[in-house]
Amino acid sequence: MSFLSDNLRYLRAKQNCSQLKVANELVISRGRYAKYEDGMAEPPLAIMQRISNYFKISIDLLISIDVRDLAKDAVKEFWSYQQLIKG
Repeated sequence: MSFLSDNLRYLRAKQNCSQLKVANELVISRGRYAKYEDGMAEPPLAIMQRISNYFKISIDLLISIDVRDLAKDAVKEFWSYQQLIKG
């Protein structure tokens, strides 16, 4: 498994959502989303952007660290900072 797949599974579970609900929000099939969670496929950039927006976490955090190790406030603070940079 990769950071991305582990993080997707963790963030979805934390929101108490089904794969189908997340997939519908991302406008993809449940099977396709399941492949991302299982580490069987990597989402293209356009889907990564939707995932990032849906879970309110930056792409770089999704792919580079285990978000379970971060405090919730630290993630929100980082996301807010990223929004400030984007203007």
